[in-house]
Amino acid sequence: MKKLLIIDDSIHVITTFMKLFSEKNNFSIYTTSNTKEAKKLIDNETFFTVISSTKYLDKSDNKLTNILKSDYIPIILLSSKINNELLEKYKDFNVMDYVLKDTTYGLKHAYNLVELFAHIKDYKVLLISESIDSKVKIKHVLKSFSLDIKQVNCNSEIIDIVKSEHDISFIIFDYETLLEDIISITKMLRENEKYSNVPILIINNEINKDLKTNLYKIGVDDFIQKPIIEEELKTKIFNLFTNIEQREELDTFNKIFDDNIISSSTNTKGIITSVSSAFSKISGYKKSELVGKSHSIVRHPDMPSSVYKDLWGTINLNNTWKGEIKNLRKDGSSYWVSAVIEPIFDKQKNKIGYSAVRQDITDKKRIYELSITDGLTSLYNRRYFNDIAKAIFDKTVRSNKVFGFMILDIDYFKKYNDTYGHQEGDNVLIALSRSLKDTFKRSDDLIFRLGGEEFGVLINAKTQEDILELANLAKSNIEELEIKHKENPPLGIVTASFGLIIIEGKDIDSDHKLDFIYKEADNKLYEAKDDGRNNIKYKII
Repeated sequence: MKKLLIIDDSIHVITTFMKLFSEKNNFSIYTTSNTKEAKKLIDNETFFTVISSTKYLDKSDNKLTNILKSDYIPIILLSSKINNELLEKYKDFNVMDYVLKDTTYGLKHAYNLVELFAHIKDYKVLLISESIDSKVKIKHVLKSFSLDIKQVNCNSEIIDIVKSEHDISFIIFDYETLLEDIISITKMLRENEKYSNVPILIINNEINKDLKTNLYKIGVDDFIQKPIIEEELKTKIFNLFTNIEQREELDTFNKIFDDNIISSSTNTKGIITSVSSAFSKISGYKKSELVGKSHSIVRHPDMPSSVYKDLWGTINLNNTWKGEIKNLRKDGSSYWVSAVIEPIFDKQKNKIGYSAVRQDITDKKRIYELSITDGLTSLYNRRYFNDIAKAIFDKTVRSNKVFGFMILDIDYFKKYNDTYGHQEGDNVLIALSRSLKDTFKRSDDLIFRLGGEEFGVLINAKTQEDILELANLAKSNIEELEIKHKENPPLGIVTASFGLIIIEGKDIDSDHKLDFIYKEADNKLYEAKDDGRNNIKYKII
């Protein structure tokens, strides 16, 4: 941690600085109001910079003064007034800046200067100068900021520097004449990606309005007209480097955000306008493959359409939607995110699109999925049925949809295991599960292995006929597997018996609880078995 020495006897000054520097805690702060103690501290510690009131440096035999001069320690001087006499008096010190100590603005400026100095120390500055006198002044100011100066005198040297140096942070042109050279060199620099954002300061004898306009247009950031006033130059350097620091901090934050936050923005129609690198990485798509598309490019078929209906209904009303979404990668694998989606407004409060941030919760979901998934068939297990069935049932009641619950059981499955072995029995369970998945493809239909050779399906549909059609399709698809089962006459193949209950939401009353529906479906299953198996018995209630 960098060490900072503050020399002053004002409680207000000391407490203000301590409060300011504690916000970031980047420095170890030492304070004193005694010159002997200050010298002793400087002898024993290595200070990054010193903030001192001018009164502690006024004595000619002051040992503190001598050590500050000889060690050329960067100093920020606090004074009640700043004039040419003051500047002349302390010209032999390495003064970064002079600050009015009786103003809060001045103390904050000193704090900002120290923070900036810590950030830009040893940054490289390219000084292009043809004036010996002004060159001395400029270098004196640059050295007070501990900047690394790269000095060139002609165009060929500039070109060599541009080619060889990759970390120039600031460029100063100090030209008496040859303005055409400034223009051509500036254009060349701005065409180079490395120097496209590097601040350029022009120092010249005569800077008229037309010249300023033209130089601004080609990328010059600021100007100083000679004669050079050191305080003006310091202020220009401070302001330009402050902009650099803020941009670098913003770039760093944006990179962290881009690399780690799964984010995207869309227009009001849901067309993607931007995505983060984290979004690109988790989805497997390049940014160019995502921008211009809708989020359906990563929509997983397992996600119920009702989720997206709720999502759009929420954000269209200018509210924030929060929820969990299963998405599809480019390679066909899946991932889960916890998403927050909200509208974006311009300054006139017009909605211009939507932004979304997401957190990868795939591992959490996989652990949960393992707990609710049958290990053999990959269908939902009985535990998940117990967790979710009531919610599905209640939702159907609220939406007045047609609700179906179907139980099916493989015919003579014990005999199949006894005849062909348990391994083949497991293969039958897997094959039948796949057949059910192929039949009940809609995201609103849920399939469960309830235990052994017994399966259940929760079905939402528009009509009773839709549910009966799906049940008959499931029965015929199992037959079409044509898995040999000689102990299951008359077909001699694996078949299943079905018990089905169909209820319309508007007809459900308090007596029709889930336990009742399950029991009714089970009764219909046994009716199907008693009636020769491989058939469907259903009841509409």
